[in-house]
Amino acid sequence: MKKRCNMNIMSMDIILIFVFAVICAGLVKGTCPSTCSCVDDSSGSHVNCYSKYLGRIPTLPKDTYYLDLRYNNITEIDVQLCKEMPQLHTIYISFNLIIEIPETTFADCEQLYRIDLQYNKIRSIESNTFVNMTNLYQLYLYNNKIRSLVSYTFINLTNLYRLQLSHNEISTIEPFTFMGLPSLQYLYLHNNKIRSLESNTFINMTKLYRLELSGNPLNCDCSIFPFWSWLIERSSIGTTAKCSNGTLVTSLQSAALETCHPDNCQCFNGGKCEAMGYELICDCIGQWTGRFCQDSQCTSFDCGFGDCYIEPVNGTAQCLCDDKYVNYCPGLYQSNNQTFEI
Repeated sequence: MKKRCNMNIMSMDIILIFVFAVICAGLVKGTCPSTCSCVDDSSGSHVNCYSKYLGRIPTLPKDTYYLDLRYNNITEIDVQLCKEMPQLHTIYISFNLIIEIPETTFADCEQLYRIDLQYNKIRSIESNTFVNMTNLYQLYLYNNKIRSLVSYTFINLTNLYRLQLSHNEISTIEPFTFMGLPSLQYLYLHNNKIRSLESNTFINMTKLYRLELSGNPLNCDCSIFPFWSWLIERSSIGTTAKCSNGTLVTSLQSAALETCHPDNCQCFNGGKCEAMGYELICDCIGQWTGRFCQDSQCTSFDCGFGDCYIEPVNGTAQCLCDDKYVNYCPGLYQSNNQTFEI
């Protein structure tokens, strides 16, 4: 009898230890929110919170690797997202109400492979939002309110294969925006408000296969020349880029753009060639004027009896009188041993 009691006690101890271990494992792993469904497999937790009227991202299992948050009312992404779920591989957070993405939101998300942020209300993207996410393969940002893309927005996304930015309000793309995307093959920018593209917009995109730009009012005057030249040299890239009048950019004739070649424009004194219709003109700095920025204020500046001196950087004129810079150099005459200015 005593032996049987001891065995029962031992069995109870084992059960208690097992229950305690399960509870501890749950605390370490985290529990699945009651509004979501979670499936555990060899990779971790596959979490589905699709259309659950969520106003924020709930606390989730720490081993979450796949997260579906589509069709909710989420307004922000917690900057601790990847710290709390270090195995997170894929996140769908489209069809929500996100307005901005703080610069450090994805700072610890080097393992993320796919991010879907389409159909939100995002207005801008900081230059370091996605920095050094070397595992990121697909990034979807279409149907937002993005108005401009700053330089180095997608720097060092070395594995990025597909980037979707269509159906936004993008009117400005700064030089080097797409710098550091050696694996990118599909870039979608159609249905935005892009009128011109800088010469360094698509630099070093050696694997680009498809560039969608239809639905943008591109100006096909001299401002299109850098982009047109870039496209002509890369005939393997399929593109839908059209001028505002419907003409395909790739169908523009070189003869029509001959006057737009930078070799036909030479500016001096810091001036830069700018497109003005179907010709290039010099945009002069400071007080330099003239067709080639060679005329200074000295051409019309009255120094009286002194010499006109040109400040070399901005072309400002000053009068040099007796080794002093003034606005006017009066003349002198003597009468009855007295000196007078004239």
